[in-house]
Formats: sequence, C-alpha cells, structure tokens
Amino acid sequence: MKINQKAVQIASDAIIPLMGFFLWNWSLYFILLFYFIDLIGNEMIAHLKSRKTIQFQQKPKTEWIKFGIFSSALFIVLIALIHFAMTFISPTIDFFSEMKNFWNYEELGIKQGYILVPLVLFVAFQQYKMTFLMTAKFRTTTVETIWKNHLHAIFILIGFTGLVIGLNLFILLSDMVYVLGIVLCTTLYKWRSTN
Repeated sequence: MKINQKAVQIASDAIIPLMGFFLWNWSLYFILLFYFIDLIGNEMIAHLKSRKTIQFQQKPKTEWIKFGIFSSALFIVLIALIHFAMTFISPTIDFFSEMKNFWNYEELGIKQGYILVPLVLFVAFQQYKMTFLMTAKFRTTTVETIWKNHLHAIFILIGFTGLVIGLNLFILLSDMVYVLGIVLCTTLYKWRSTN
C-alpha cells in the first residue's frame, strides 16, 4: 500500500508541471520556480529530520550545522547555475517579471502564490510525518545519512544544470525538451529513492 501512495505522489509531482506546460502555457522558468519551492521544502525537511534525530539520540548539533551550512551553500550555487543556464536558453528573460507572474498567476480567481507555496510546504511536512516520524526512522538513522541523501540530490541537479549549460554552447533545444527532461529525471530520481 505504501508503494501505491508513493507512486501516486510521484505521478502527481510529474503531472502538475506537464499540465502547466502543455495546457496552461507555463514557461520553462515558471516550471523551474515550481520546483524551487519543492527544493526549499526538501531543505527544510532535512533540517527537521536532523533536529528530531539529534533530540532522540541526544547527540551534539555540530554535524547538523556542518551539513546544513554546506547544503545551503550548494543550494545557492544550484539556483545561481539554473539562472545562468536560463540566460542561455532564453537570453531576453526578465527574472523579476517571471517571478511576479508566477506568484500572481490566477487559477479559478485565486493567486497561486498564496495557495501553492503553503500547499507544497504542507505536503512536504506531511510526507516527513508519514515517512520519518510515524516510521520512527529517527531512532535508527544518522544525521550524516539524512544529509548525504539530500546532498546527493543537489549534486545530481547541479550536474544536470551543468550538462544543460554545456549543451547550450553547441545546440539550443526547445523548452519542451527541457521540461520533459526535468520531469523525467525528477520522476526517475524520486522513484529510485523511494524503493
């Protein structure tokens, strides 16, 4: 039953950006902003997992702080690289305008920024409760394991972004190829990491 719940979660995570691109005319950067919210949620959850693990196992916070700072630095590098890549893909992009459009995008008369951001963070927190607290993983896991898994995902994203930048030096692909690549890689990674 848990695999089915995970499969539904992974499928819905893939369907939203695809529907956004093909049905609602979301731009590539618009979809990346959607993923940024998810990344911020994952970063916060890694901190929550570390805190709970340290509290239960009564260990010092030094390891948590060390990994947290390193992760935050990598997160900033990732966001900077993605923005750099976007300047190759869409040279005339106005990031501020795109962010404003993302926040103010209305579906059914409601601006998504007020709904989507809290919803994504709420879903991340619920997933943390179901997969970490209810299963009592904090009893057996280590802070190092929590952060190594989290950092592994960030390194993959940095590598993928580097590949996109390198690819754009030779050939410019359509936004659809990038969106499909992002959704496919994200889905495969999430599927692999849940099994």
